[in-house]
Amino acid sequence: MNPNLQIELRRFISSNVLSKLNKFYFENDGLLIKTIDTAIATVLVGIFNKINEEDLYLDTLEYVAESDFYKEIEFDASRLLSVDNCYKTYGDSILSQLFENKKERITEMISNEIGVKSETACEVFNFAALLVFSFLSNQKQELPALNELLQNQKRGILNSIPGGIKIILGYSNHEYIEEQNSRKIATTSIFANLFSSKVS
Repeated sequence: MNPNLQIELRRFISSNVLSKLNKFYFENDGLLIKTIDTAIATVLVGIFNKINEEDLYLDTLEYVAESDFYKEIEFDASRLLSVDNCYKTYGDSILSQLFENKKERITEMISNEIGVKSETACEVFNFAALLVFSFLSNQKQELPALNELLQNQKRGILNSIPGGIKIILGYSNHEYIEEQNSRKIATTSIFANLFSSKVS
């Protein structure tokens, strides 16, 4: 059974990690969790949008595997041993490659949509980028398999991202609308069948 990427990545966000992050940012725990969730989902969509750029993906995995951040993770236990500010440098470089000129807009949108400081949004975004790529590097996740995984989980991932960020990433609420419409059609069909059977 394929892992749910969001659930697997959330396992690393313990109360201890939140406490350490909040020593830097002084945010409400609930808002910080929402910021991390949004940032992780945004990075996953960014990877999906660049899924055909294999060299970028492989170079990033190699880059992350050599970072201090990667060395501070116990993957089998889903545990971060240390949370320092090393992710600021590494994460920024990854996000610049992944989102190019959209990075700053996405960061500000995370801040505005969730209600955290711009600095918090920026650094948590960096943190999420390193966490996601560290996980993928440890899993030795090959691009075709990752593409299939992201395709299957895309709806759930997009549901974790506020509307303004989805638009910047090239998505809208059309998938949600399509799902709602399909439910309405199915429901209408059921009632129509019931009605017709009663009439006959």
